[in-house]
Amino acid sequence: MKKAVTLTSLLLTTVIILDTFGVWHALFMFYLAGEIPGTRRSVSANFMMELFALLFGFVVARITSRATSPLFAKLTFKHIEKRAA
Repeated sequence: MKKAVTLTSLLLTTVIILDTFGVWHALFMFYLAGEIPGTRRSVSANFMMELFALLFGFVVARITSRATSPLFAKLTFKHIEKRAA
C-alpha cells in the first residue's frame, strides 16, 4: 500500500512540475502544427505525416506481433506432435 501511494504521489508531482514548465502546450503545438518546442521553427507537413505514419506502423506491428505469436506457437506445437507420432 505504501508503495502505491508513493508511486502515485511521485507521478502526480511530476505531472504538476511538467505543467508549470508548459510541456503539455509544447507537445500539443508540436503535434498539431509541427512547431519545434523552444524555437520559432516548424517542420514541414510532409515530415509530420511521415513521422506519424512511422509511429502508426510501429504500433500496428506491435499489436499484430502479439496477436499472431500465440497462433504460431500453437501451430508449431501441432507440427512437432505430428512428427513425433
